[in-house]
Amino acid sequence: MKGVAERNTMRAAKPIFLAVILLSMSTFSGCIGLVVSRELMEKVRGVPETDEAVDVYGFDRVFDSTDPEDIIYHPQPHQIRIDTEVKEIQVFFRVQMDFSEIAGFETGNLTSTVRYVHAMLWEPGANKNTDTPYWEENATTDRYPPLQRFSPPFELGVWELEVDAQGYGLDTPIDQISFHDEFEVSVSIIRPCIEFPERADPDECIPV
Repeated sequence: MKGVAERNTMRAAKPIFLAVILLSMSTFSGCIGLVVSRELMEKVRGVPETDEAVDVYGFDRVFDSTDPEDIIYHPQPHQIRIDTEVKEIQVFFRVQMDFSEIAGFETGNLTSTVRYVHAMLWEPGANKNTDTPYWEENATTDRYPPLQRFSPPFELGVWELEVDAQGYGLDTPIDQISFHDEFEVSVSIIRPCIEFPERADPDECIPV
C-alpha cells in the first residue's frame, strides 16, 4: 500500500512540476522578447545628440514720440529662474541714439538726463537700494558692447532683468533731422539638453 501511495503522490506532483517549468520558460521568453524589442526600438530611434536649450528674456524699444507720456519706458522686470542645470548666461546690449555725436563732440553729457538706457541684472535677494547688480549698463549715447558670457557658479533662485529708459523719436519732412532713439537688451539662459532624431517637434530638446 505504501508503494501505491508514493506512486500516486508522484503522479500528482508531475503536473505541478511541469506547470512550474512552463511558467519559467514563458517568463524567460518574455524577458528575451522585451530585450529584443528594446534593442529594435533603439535602432529605429537613432543616436541622440547633445545640444543646448536657450531661454531668452529681453526688452526692446524704438521711441517714436516727443510726448512726455511716451518718452519714459520702465516695464515690469523679467523674472528669470536659475537652477543647477544652467551652464552659461549671455547678455546682449545695444543702444542707438541719433545725434549722440555732432562734429566729433559727444552730446550724451548734455542730454543724459533726458536720453538714457539703464539696464540691470539682479541676483536673488539683492537689495536694489544698496547692492551692486550682477551686471549693469548705463548708456547715454550709441553703445554696442560685445556679447558678455558668464559661467557658473550662479546664485540659485529667481533673478530679475530690469530696464529704465527715456528717449525721443521725431519724424520731419526732412529725413536728415528725423531721429528715433532705440535699444535692445536680452539675457539668454543656456542649459544642456538631448535631441532625438525621430522627434515630432524639430525644436524639442529634452533637458539633461
